[in-house]
Amino acid sequence: MLLFEPLERWAKERPDREAIVYGDRRITYADYDREVNRVACGLLALGVRRGDKVGLYIPNHPEFIFGYLACSKVGAAAVPVSWRFAPAEVKYILGHSDSSVVITETSFMDSDFLAKLNAVRGELPALRQVVVIGGKEDAARVEGALTYEEFLAAGEGREAELEERKREVQEDDTAFLLFTSGTTGQPKAPMLTHRNITEYVRGQISSSGLGDDERLLMDIPNNHVGGGVMAIASMLVNGTTLVMLDAFIPQQVLQTVQDERITIMGQVPAQYILLFMQPDFDSYDLSSVRHAVVSGAPVQPELVDQIEEKMGVVPYIGYGLTETSGAITFTRKEHPREKISTTIGVPNEGIEVRIMSPEREEVPRGEAGEITVRGAAVMKGYYNQPEATAAAFDDDGFFYTGDMGFIDEDGFVHILGRKKEMYIRGGENVYPPEVEEVLLKHPKVLFAAVLGYPDPVMGEKGRAYIVPQPGAEVTEEEIKAFCREHLASYKVPDQVVFRNELPLTPLGKVHKYALYQEMEGEK
Repeated sequence: MLLFEPLERWAKERPDREAIVYGDRRITYADYDREVNRVACGLLALGVRRGDKVGLYIPNHPEFIFGYLACSKVGAAAVPVSWRFAPAEVKYILGHSDSSVVITETSFMDSDFLAKLNAVRGELPALRQVVVIGGKEDAARVEGALTYEEFLAAGEGREAELEERKREVQEDDTAFLLFTSGTTGQPKAPMLTHRNITEYVRGQISSSGLGDDERLLMDIPNNHVGGGVMAIASMLVNGTTLVMLDAFIPQQVLQTVQDERITIMGQVPAQYILLFMQPDFDSYDLSSVRHAVVSGAPVQPELVDQIEEKMGVVPYIGYGLTETSGAITFTRKEHPREKISTTIGVPNEGIEVRIMSPEREEVPRGEAGEITVRGAAVMKGYYNQPEATAAAFDDDGFFYTGDMGFIDEDGFVHILGRKKEMYIRGGENVYPPEVEEVLLKHPKVLFAAVLGYPDPVMGEKGRAYIVPQPGAEVTEEEIKAFCREHLASYKVPDQVVFRNELPLTPLGKVHKYALYQEMEGEK
């Protein structure tokens, strides 16, 4: 199935059904398809070819979805860019993806998108055109940029060309290029194809028992697989309604669930905890919620109890990665309570999970090893990184997740921890080597090591160990301010600890295990 095919189906069969709700905007399936076609024709006018990459520097607004689906119709890959990214991160995403066109808003919250683009555009040789969602004065800030209206006008009269292009698109074409990072801290871009995304969603719908009248709340960033696939694509394929919020704001989430009669919530553990901490939580009517999904970080049994007590539903606990198009194991309501509280469930329909030894041999049930996954939802590889792709798969086509776990005698998957050093802060993946690289650029820093530590609200937070340059005096706030200039806010260490030296291995590397043991001793 091609990603845009369900949209065209529902535009004919359910033209007046709400597809997207954002604030006062209520967009039907007929409107949805019409807007996607306008953007797709605009992309054709800019010379976007099948296989090209289009950057979408847009927060959780309908225009992001129009651009995403328009790319699928012309055979291009959508490349989401987070509004939180610092200029260097924007440059890497657009540069590594070879994005030839960027559709951008002007700003969001305290992030000036156009200033960031101007700062790095000279280092993006593949970037040919910028389209600004704004007026002529906004577009004038970026040399050669078009306004969104000029872009749409340029595509008028190209409907026949679009129909011809759609016939060329294949299921194995990349539809979504999402960036993640490996243990080296070097970002990778899993290529999610039309088949990956639609097969993932079909398995999700079948395994979760989604109905014909679902209304899903999306407050997860669109540059996450939870937003771009598990939210946007699942409601599209299911023909139901997506309700978008700019970001997770507890009071706004609760009000929206009540007012919009939300049936599906998907949050990381920290978000549920913050919702329950609201003093007026009990005053909201959340009785419409049928599916409370928890993923993105370890889930404590106490949270499972809280969700059932406060929301009246048994939560679904999920596990997945960007490379697998989303959560590929889930607990179910009918599962034994012990399994819901202590496991990450069973594989979705169409997904196989094996636990493998370091020698890449399958281990018996109950024995720990690396979690590996095979199925139509698993990415076709990392963009422009053939060696990383080859290393991630075995000869049987199983993808190695880097996470450790085991399968019990009943077939439930348990996760033990990450082989990788990554930690998850409030649902956002943070890769210590990336943060360390920034820290080591500070003129007063000699050595740096970053680790994650447990936090009751955020799930995990980051701590940086710093050895200053000889004779240098540096403060915690100085370090954090430097990080804020170069990193997204969630990557900035929450704690900074200064040391005269760090424990080293015989090879001269920082002995992080010793630091972990030290943190354990602080409890």
